[in-house]
Amino acid sequence: MANYGLFWLVYLLASTLFIVIFWRLFRFKRALLLTYLMRALALALIFTPWVSHVDGSYLAPALMVLALDTITLGAQAAPRAFVPLFLSLLLSCGVAALVWARKRKSRLPSSRI
Repeated sequence: MANYGLFWLVYLLASTLFIVIFWRLFRFKRALLLTYLMRALALALIFTPWVSHVDGSYLAPALMVLALDTITLGAQAAPRAFVPLFLSLLLSCGVAALVWARKRKSRLPSSRI
């Protein structure tokens, strides 16, 4: 695959542009946890790579692999890309919750006796 690097470069540039726009749109002042969760889920969905073919060594975005495997090979092939994507989403939610908790803790006034 001669243009593999070029394809990834175009995908990463387009994804980065999407994330920049998404980042600015999802900025909630009252629901900060929702802000962090939405941003983390978007990052995980877009930037999680997975092997594009069972025997191949080329990576592709896991969401695309999941969609194309489901369309071409059927629903029984979907778990191949769904499992790492799901784990990535869970990890991103956990990290977002930890970041939110640390920022919340630092913003609350400390009560001294």
